[in-house]
Amino acid sequence: MEYLQGKFLVSETELDDPNFTQSVVLLVEHNQEGAFGLVVNQLSTLRLGAVLEEFMGTEAGELPLFIGGPVQQDFLFCLHSPIPELESGTVIEVIPGVAFNPDTRAVIAYLKDHYPALHPEQRPDVRLYAGYSGWGGGQLERELKVFGSWVVLPANQALIFSKDPEESWRSALKRKGGIYYIAAEMGFKPSMN
Repeated sequence: MEYLQGKFLVSETELDDPNFTQSVVLLVEHNQEGAFGLVVNQLSTLRLGAVLEEFMGTEAGELPLFIGGPVQQDFLFCLHSPIPELESGTVIEVIPGVAFNPDTRAVIAYLKDHYPALHPEQRPDVRLYAGYSGWGGGQLERELKVFGSWVVLPANQALIFSKDPEESWRSALKRKGGIYYIAAEMGFKPSMN
């Protein structure tokens, strides 16, 4: 099977796991050992300032937190558009224009030291995620082949940094087209009888 790093997993309408209902997962890493991804469209009610005191009352403190998945929700993970100050050997370009930074401390320092000085229109896109989505070796492949839980699509920057993340699931399915366009409109796949 081809590895799916840089692809979206879009949950099928029948997927009944509450962690992934109507979700869009960006696969950051996928290899024989397993897969690591972030749900890009599950917005939480929290802001950065609510979880890191040092940001309370700051502009960066107003950055929303997303639920990246059910695993290790006490850890923050980050996706961002290109940030020259953070380009290093640890940053992974998942797709053009979207970087995963495994060193969240560097992102936090950037948000503290550089972000406030930028005009709002010059600020990079930054998404912070509590937790992640993970699959052990062969687990995702089984979900795709046996259960048909996911639709695989090429990832794109616009959907990852969408201003309306709650519409991302529908938008992704509409991109797939055909019966998926109808499913996006109806919230379920109509019978083919």
